[in-house]
Amino acid sequence: MRIYVDIAHPAHAHALRFFVVEMKARGHEILVSARDKDITLNLLHAWGISCINRGKGNTASGPFYKTTGPLKWLTGIVSLSGKFLSMLRVIIKLFPLVKKFSPDLVISYSSYHAALAGQLLGRPVITFEDTENVPLLHMVNRFLSFRMVTPVCFEKDFGKKHIRFNGYKELASLYPARFKPLPLPEEFKVPYIVMRLVSWSAWHDRGHKGISDRMKIAVAGRLSTFGRVFISSEVPLEGPLRKYEMNIESRFGHSVLAGARLFFGESASMAAEAAVLGVPAFYIDNVGRGYTRDLEREHGLLFNFGEDDAAVGLALDKAVALLQKPDLHNEWQQKRTRMMEGKTDVTAMMVEMAEKFAAGFKR
Repeated sequence: MRIYVDIAHPAHAHALRFFVVEMKARGHEILVSARDKDITLNLLHAWGISCINRGKGNTASGPFYKTTGPLKWLTGIVSLSGKFLSMLRVIIKLFPLVKKFSPDLVISYSSYHAALAGQLLGRPVITFEDTENVPLLHMVNRFLSFRMVTPVCFEKDFGKKHIRFNGYKELASLYPARFKPLPLPEEFKVPYIVMRLVSWSAWHDRGHKGISDRMKIAVAGRLSTFGRVFISSEVPLEGPLRKYEMNIESRFGHSVLAGARLFFGESASMAAEAAVLGVPAFYIDNVGRGYTRDLEREHGLLFNFGEDDAAVGLALDKAVALLQKPDLHNEWQQKRTRMMEGKTDVTAMMVEMAEKFAAGFKR
């Protein structure tokens, strides 16, 4: 079987990593393309997965981007036009290569580039999704895809094309039978806390501002009384925050999270990764996701707070209260064990699904 896989985000690289490796081990041919976003290409290189670099794509920017109200619609139009032009560039670059490869199946997380390529070639497209607040992307991918696959906690319905599984995309790489933490460098041999700051430049980030600069400094300073603070950031750290910058190879990311006392940050994916590893996770976002709500309400592994200073202050107070608990690690590991009961081995599901649909689909 020949499978085309497109990867647009580091979280999607993690989610598809073992699928690519397993399918190759079964004798299937895989063509991978990837967007040059954050550490995506570094991760694929570290894992020995070769790929076509499809460029950085379109990221929203400018003085209006983080606005709300009427100007939010203006930023939406600007961003949408940029995405359309970026899509044309990517398709022009990728389509001849994908056509020559002649895949039997196309798989991605949320990639309209991959879905369009599959549709143009008349091949089945399986699109995985777990983020609710991208309705335009959903509309496009639902039209172009053969199946839309989400966790059961996903809060939208894609109709007859929709397949749900009991788990989270993070379990594709962090399922206990697959994830083995790597030995960490010496600076991580002390108690530590991980913070994550994002650029807020994605389409679904329009109108968000994230943690204010003042509160970033306050959070890092107060948490540092309970261990060394490491900040992973999509944007350069400045001023007092620079001393907290985490400098480590991308391949250590999940191992660093697994050993942390606590996670505090703006990334939904990293908050969920920490949670499924049994690390208390504080996710700062005004909207949240279905999977973050599930991890919070059903399993108590994650806490979602808003972005304004008052909400971040409450999150910080809660984090400090938890860090003062002497048995915090064991308590969260027990929660993790209960959360894992009945959860799907997502990679195994993806392999089974790919072989089933590709075999049954007639060109």
